[in-house]
Amino acid sequence: GAWPPKRSPKLERLRTEEGAESGGCSDGSSIWEGLLDDAVAVPGTEFKYVVLNLNKHQYIWETQGPMHVMPGPDSPAATHEFNNAVALATACAGQAAGKSHASADGAAAKTQRPAALGQDAKTVPKKVRLSVPKSFCAAAGKVRVAVCGESSELGQWDLTKAPQLQEVGCDKASGARQVEGDICATLGSEFKYVLLSSSNAARWEQKRPNRRFAVEPDQDCVHCFDQLESHEATESRAHVAVEEHVLMKATKEFQLENVAVTDCWIPWAHNVQADRTLQGHGRGPRTIFHAFHWPFSEVKNRLQEIKSFGFDAVQISPAQKSKAGHEWWARYQPQDYTKVEGLGTLEDLTQLCTHAKDIEMMIIADVVFGHMLVVASGSEWERAQSKPRELQALKQRLSQAVGPTFDSDDFQWPWFKMEGRHWDNDNRYEGWGNGEWSKLRHCPKVVEVHKQHLQTLLDAGVRGIRFDAVKHMRPTHLAEYVGFLRQPGRAQHVYIYGEVLSVDESMHREYMDPLSMPTTDFGLTVFINAAVKAEGGAAAAAAGARAAAVAAAASEGLDVVRSGAVTAATGQQSAPVLSVDSVRFARNHDTVKNPGSFYGLDSGCARARVVWAWLLSVHDGTVLMYPDDLMHPSAADLLKRALRFRAQSGICAEASEVCLRSISQDGSSAPRPALVTVTLRNHEGGIEGVCLLNVTQDAELLVGSLPLRSSAPEEATALLAEGGSLVVLQADGKITDKQGVPQPLRVQPWDAVFLVESPL
Repeated sequence: GAWPPKRSPKLERLRTEEGAESGGCSDGSSIWEGLLDDAVAVPGTEFKYVVLNLNKHQYIWETQGPMHVMPGPDSPAATHEFNNAVALATACAGQAAGKSHASADGAAAKTQRPAALGQDAKTVPKKVRLSVPKSFCAAAGKVRVAVCGESSELGQWDLTKAPQLQEVGCDKASGARQVEGDICATLGSEFKYVLLSSSNAARWEQKRPNRRFAVEPDQDCVHCFDQLESHEATESRAHVAVEEHVLMKATKEFQLENVAVTDCWIPWAHNVQADRTLQGHGRGPRTIFHAFHWPFSEVKNRLQEIKSFGFDAVQISPAQKSKAGHEWWARYQPQDYTKVEGLGTLEDLTQLCTHAKDIEMMIIADVVFGHMLVVASGSEWERAQSKPRELQALKQRLSQAVGPTFDSDDFQWPWFKMEGRHWDNDNRYEGWGNGEWSKLRHCPKVVEVHKQHLQTLLDAGVRGIRFDAVKHMRPTHLAEYVGFLRQPGRAQHVYIYGEVLSVDESMHREYMDPLSMPTTDFGLTVFINAAVKAEGGAAAAAAGARAAAVAAAASEGLDVVRSGAVTAATGQQSAPVLSVDSVRFARNHDTVKNPGSFYGLDSGCARARVVWAWLLSVHDGTVLMYPDDLMHPSAADLLKRALRFRAQSGICAEASEVCLRSISQDGSSAPRPALVTVTLRNHEGGIEGVCLLNVTQDAELLVGSLPLRSSAPEEATALLAEGGSLVVLQADGKITDKQGVPQPLRVQPWDAVFLVESPL
C-alpha cells in the first residue's frame, strides 16, 4: 500500500466453525493471518502492522521495535506479536535470515544468524558512548540503555540478553545524559540502542534505520539516541537525492504548441478587502513555518534562517505541561495549563518571542482546549459505565492526573464514546474521542483557566493562536476565547485561526462566519491533489472543489455540504478556497503522522512539492509549511524558490488567474494534466508575476505561450526569470525575447519556472 493503511492488504481473524477465536491466547489476544502474493508483498521490503477499524476510522500503528522485513517465498510463516519490541526485533532479524519464528507470547525460538555474519565474521571489543537527549530522560534516576542486536553478543534481538550501558554524566548546557560501556560484537552486525525505564519498559530507537557495529576512525565518537550520525545524514541525503533524480528524470518532451491541449480555468478569490473574514481584524501572516515538536530554544536558534526563506511567522507546538513522554501526540494531551513545560520553560518561550519581535516575525502558539490527557482506554471507560465502583475509580484517577487545577467534575458527563460518524455529526461537540479523550466541560472554571493560559502566552510575546480541533467545540464556547483575545485595549493585534479537520464547508462556516476567523482549508488540499493526478486530474479540475470534497468524504463514509455548484451568472465553478485568508497546506502533521487516514491525503515530500508550489504561487491565503518538506532533498529547492516568488510578486498582487492545461498525445485519449499557470495581477490589472508549474512526473515541457484572460492588458510585459534572463509576455500570450523572437521556456518534471515583472 506504500504506507496508507486503507490501500494495504488485510489479514483475517482466525475463527472456528462455531465462531469462537481459534488459536487465541489466555490474555484475550487473537490470531490473524493472510496469504500475500510476492507481487504484492515483495520479499525484503519493510512493513509494519496496523490495527485498522474502517467503521470507526481508527488506526493504531506499531510503535515499538524496528521494521518487519517481508520474508521470502521459502521462509516458514512467523507468528509476530503486535507492538512487542522483543518479538518484533527477533522476527525482523530472523526474517532477514529466512529462518525465524516468534511465538504469540513473544518468546523467541532459535534464530539462525544471517549469512553475512558467518563463522568467519570477526568479533571485536569496543567502548560505546551514547548521548541521550533530555526529552527522552525521566526527571529523576539513572539512565540505562541496552545495546540490542543480531549478534549473539548483543542478545540476538532478545532484549533480556542484551548488554547495558550505564550513565556516567550529564551535559549541563543541554541536559543530555551521557552513557557508556565496553561491549563486544561481530563486525557488520546490526543493532539498536534501547532506552530502559525504571520498570524495564523499553523505548527502541524508531526514527533511524538499524545501526551496524563498526570501529569508527574516531574512537571517541559519541552516538546520539534515535538520531542519524553526521556521516549517515550525508549518505542518506545523497541516496535520496539520487533516487529522486531518477524518479524525476524526463523520458519525453512536449512542445505544448504542437500537441492537443485543453484549458480549464480555475476561478480564484479576488480583492482581499472584499472578504468578510478580514474585516476589522487585520491581515494575517502569508507564510507560516510549522516548527512541529521543536524545542523553543531550537526555534530561537534557527529563527533568522527561517525568516531568510521568506516566512513571516512560526507556529510552535502546544506549550503547556502535557502527558509524560517525548512523542509528538503527547503534546496534544494537556495535563496542566498553569505550567509551560515539555518543549522549554516560560523563560525559553519569552526569549524566543523577544527574538522574533526583534526581527519582525510572529510566533503562533497552538492551544488544545477541548480535551485533556488520556488516563484510561475507551474500553475501560465503556466497561465502567455499568460498574459504579470502577467508574468512581477512573474518575479518581482523572482527578489525580489533572489536579489540583481541575477534578473530575470539570469534565463532560455522561461519558459518550465519539467514534465513526460521531466525529462529524452533532455528537462531535461533547463526545470523548475514541472514548478516551478526557473531554472538558464548558464552565466558568475551565474557561478562566484557559484564559489564564492564553494570557501567559501573550505576556511571553506570542502574537498568534491556533485553536486545535475546534470542530469538537461549540462556536459559542470558542467565541469566549476569541473575544478575550480581541478585547478592546490590547496593545497588539492577535492573529487567530482554527483547525477544522473536515472538507465540509458548512462545518467551517460555523466558525468562520460568526467568529470572523480563518480555518484550515482541507477541501482545497483535496481538490489540488485530485486536479494534478495523471489519471482523472483534468476531469477532477473541471468538476470543481465540491465534487472533490464529496468524493473524499464518501471515502470516509460521510456526507458533506460545500458550495461550488455551477452558477447561472458565470456558468463556472466557484473558487475552490474557503476564503482568501484560509490556512492552506500540502501536508500537515495530521496527514504525515497518519498517512491515508484523512481523505486519502498520503503523498510524500516529492509529490507534495507540486501542491506546495501551487499554494505558494497564488496571491492570497496563509500557507502553513510542514518542516520536513522544506528540508527534504526532493522538495527543498522548488519550495525555497516558490517562497522567494511569493515574497517578490505576491505581496503586490490582488488577483490570481489559474489555468490547468492538459494534453492529449494522440488527440483522442483522455487529456492528462501537464501545466498549471498562475498569473498574478495588481489592482490595475497589470502582471506582477507568473508561475509555470509542470505537474507531470516524466515529461519536460516547452512552453511557448500562456493562456491569458480576455481582460489582460494590451501592452506586452517584461518578465525576469530566476537565472536573470529577460523574456517578454506579449498581449496574445506568446513568450518572446525583447526583439519579438519566440523564446519557449523549459519546465522540468514536477518543477516550476517563476517569472517576476521587470521594466523593459
